[in-house]
Amino acid sequence: MSFPSFIILCTFSLLFQRFVPSDEKKKQGCQRENETLIQRRKDQMQPGGTAISVTVPYRVVDQPLKLMPQDWDRVVAVFVQGPAWQFKGWPWLLPDGSPVDIFAKIKAFHLKYDEVRLDPNVQKWDVTVLELSYHKRHLDRPVFLRFWETLDRYMVKHKSHLRF
Repeated sequence: MSFPSFIILCTFSLLFQRFVPSDEKKKQGCQRENETLIQRRKDQMQPGGTAISVTVPYRVVDQPLKLMPQDWDRVVAVFVQGPAWQFKGWPWLLPDGSPVDIFAKIKAFHLKYDEVRLDPNVQKWDVTVLELSYHKRHLDRPVFLRFWETLDRYMVKHKSHLRF
């Protein structure tokens, strides 16, 4: 299994329910899509200390270069594969091709299996590494809870104007 196929859009929404490796989804005939919508349910604290359950939509896109300029302010996260060419054509890319300014404006995550060596670029960039065990599927849930907690903290600090 090659790393770039680790996440494909048809498996992305499953990451937050029950993870299914992309090679397994391909065997099941999953069709590649350009975008999907994740409906995240979460508790939100109200004034007075009561919590209500809300649903927050997240639009997940596979081709960010098709975003309009006004859409970029709403981008909250990116899954980094490792090679810098992944960010070719993105706003905020430095002249040398470095995506470090992108990571100052968008929270970056890298999803990998525990037995796979970490990409050298990911090591030097401001990226939150989420590590899954290929054989211990029962450990997936805490990893994805950590994703949401990290993203929520980032959004409070950097994207508080968005509904989440």
